[in-house]
Amino acid sequence: MVAHITQKPLLPLFLTWYYLEAPIAIVRGALAYARAFAEIVPFGFLLLTLFSPWKNIVDRTVIHGIDLEKIGEKLSLALLARLVGCIVRILTLALGLLSEGVLFAITSLYLSIWLAFPVFWFVGLTLCIRSLL
Repeated sequence: MVAHITQKPLLPLFLTWYYLEAPIAIVRGALAYARAFAEIVPFGFLLLTLFSPWKNIVDRTVIHGIDLEKIGEKLSLALLARLVGCIVRILTLALGLLSEGVLFAITSLYLSIWLAFPVFWFVGLTLCIRSLL
């Protein structure tokens, strides 16, 4: 059985695919990766809980009366737990933003090379033919 061959010229079909459909597919693929990175590093949740205690470590002992030593212990534990939580969350946010930036840079480079390749190919072919003559 013979496959159906389209009656349309191949050059417009190729150019439509090369300059329209393929770049859209490249951008969609990059957006899928960006969504996956955003799920791995939940930016909104990390910002909302930026100053929450790390691993919810809090001192739940009840203080009776004014005991400066116990108050100091509770305060220092609370500040230390919040400081550790803040540092870890900031580092996680920075790593997430870095990964998104690297993804954007790689996608931009890939898309630029994809769109410019026919021009480079034509120039290279022209230079090769000229060098033979």
